[in-house]
Amino acid sequence: MQAKTLKQELENIAGQSNVIDDENILKQYSQDQSFVAPGKPDMVVFVESVEQIQKVVKLANKTLTPVTPYSSGKNLHGATIPEHGGLILNMSRMKKILEINTEDWFAIVEPGVTYRQLQDTLSRQGYRVMVPYGIVPERSVLSSYLERDPVLASPSFENGNSLILDTELVLPDGELFRTGNWATGGRPGAPNGPIRNTIYRLWTGAQGTLGILTKMGVQIEPLPKAGKIFFIPFQNLSEAIEPIKKIQGKEIGTECFLINSFNLAAVFTEEWEIPETFPAAISASPEFDKARQLLPPWTLIICINGPLRRTEEKTAYETEALKDLCNVLKIDIYESLPDIPEAEVTMLAEMLRPWKALKKFNYKGSVHDLTFKAPLNRLTKLDKTLQDLAQAHGYPLADIGIFLLPLERARAIHCEFDLHCAHSDKREKEKVKALWLQASSSLINSGAYFDRPYGPWAEMIYSRASNYTSMLKKLKSEIDPNNILNPGKLCFGVT
Repeated sequence: MQAKTLKQELENIAGQSNVIDDENILKQYSQDQSFVAPGKPDMVVFVESVEQIQKVVKLANKTLTPVTPYSSGKNLHGATIPEHGGLILNMSRMKKILEINTEDWFAIVEPGVTYRQLQDTLSRQGYRVMVPYGIVPERSVLSSYLERDPVLASPSFENGNSLILDTELVLPDGELFRTGNWATGGRPGAPNGPIRNTIYRLWTGAQGTLGILTKMGVQIEPLPKAGKIFFIPFQNLSEAIEPIKKIQGKEIGTECFLINSFNLAAVFTEEWEIPETFPAAISASPEFDKARQLLPPWTLIICINGPLRRTEEKTAYETEALKDLCNVLKIDIYESLPDIPEAEVTMLAEMLRPWKALKKFNYKGSVHDLTFKAPLNRLTKLDKTLQDLAQAHGYPLADIGIFLLPLERARAIHCEFDLHCAHSDKREKEKVKALWLQASSSLINSGAYFDRPYGPWAEMIYSRASNYTSMLKKLKSEIDPNNILNPGKLCFGVT
């Protein structure tokens, strides 16, 4: 089908003003702040209903047109850059919070619902959604959960598992598919509550290659009461390993994470604003430079929250247990940071809306993270691997930002190691990209598990898992025989 005819068909589905082929606008969708190679779409289609999505997907099958699902555009890792042109299916206008159920503790959201929108709405009713640390506030909750962004409450068995409940999606052939209560013709809120199913995992981390999620039930929790923040400083990473293991083993605190001085200083830098676009504008800050010199190299941050019942009792015994453990381990524990006024107030607010970590983008404009999972006992080795490579490439060790989040009581650790560069400086960008690529490969060889294989990571991961890759390709060919959904991503190249 000719482009003009295809555009007319799309306009019949979504409306004339909702089909865009202006070159300047298309260019905006062709790249992001990541190292993923640019790829320009042929058109952008704004949709506002599930029925429109179904019609677009069925038309795409008929015309063999690639379709890239797009919710908020705040992935920052190249997941929505179309490698083979075609259509950007923009669902950002689908912004309805369809239900908030305070009896069974869940909300139903469309793809365009953002963390800021949902958290603000829930807070007014005394509830919260679990939020990943340093997430863009305008990021889609639905796509963020699908891409397995780990939430701050992940240390808790209660909050770290099954945050995704019932789901609705459009399959690659345009047919509608539901999981949980929806699969049987019911709805969330039935007497047994939302069903925690596992089939939805087929679409997690799939970058829209196996289906397009249109609705998601997400778990919510009552707002915690009497939250208390504690800071435990360390001079090096190895000192923090045993305390993390012991604290997590006793299930102390709801939120618990380790952060280095670079990233923590960015949170406390009032001269910096939270960026609205990425890459961000570069902004020098004497306040930031001073803060990262004053802060300890590493800080373990723990938030103890009181539940709705026996609030003071639970807060008191967890606080006592934490202080007793620190005494046994002979480590210092503080309820504030002496060099940072009201640090505890700032961090307590971050537990609900952890946006300030994004201030780190002000340093050089773009941030290229190495994000993976690892066992606790391999952290120091992996850190040393990156340090050695950074020195070999001439990258300053002091400019590496690090965030470490224990998962399921430290059975594993979510790791984020940040490399910074000026996006417009081609020479610096290529230098950092070379380090990033080599570090990615070396970390994988050293036992790091990259569970979200964006861009160049895909080949590194899938080339090491031939049987798994072969099975995924068979699955893709069965449910998407025309290979229209985000072709080229993961291991699904165009043949």
